[in-house]
Amino acid sequence: MSNNATPVIRKTVFSPSLWEGKMGYSRGKRVGDHIYIAGCVACDGRGNIMGTDAYQQTIFIIEKIEKYLLELDAGLTEVVSTVTHLRDFVFFDDYCRAFKEKFGDIGPVNTTIAVDSMVKPEHLVEITAIAIDSR
Repeated sequence: MSNNATPVIRKTVFSPSLWEGKMGYSRGKRVGDHIYIAGCVACDGRGNIMGTDAYQQTIFIIEKIEKYLLELDAGLTEVVSTVTHLRDFVFFDDYCRAFKEKFGDIGPVNTTIAVDSMVKPEHLVEITAIAIDSR
C-alpha cells in the first residue's frame, strides 16, 4: 500500500435516543461514500411517540433519517436500501403511502418485515437506511 493513499473519511452522528448510550451504538455512520442509518422509530429525543398511525409515524421516521443523512453530508436522494419493520401488515398501506410520498422517484430497494412486537406497543414502524453518496 502506498504512503500516498487517501484516508477513508469516517464520520459518526448521534441522536438524543435513550438507547444509544445504553447500548453503545450510533444513529448514523459514514465510511467513505457509504452511509448507514440505524433503525429509527417515531420517537423524539425524550421518548415521546410521534404520530398515532403508521402514515404519520413513517413520515416522521423518514424526516428523521433525512436529518441524520444531512449531518453526514448526504440526503434522501442517496438512499439505496431500506429495511422496514412493521408491527403488523395491517399498517402496510399507510406505510406505503408515506414511503412513496417521501422517496418519490428515488426508488431505494426495500424489505418490509412484520414483527410481533416493538420496543413500545405504540411503535408501528421502524426503518433502517443505507445510502451511497456518489456526488
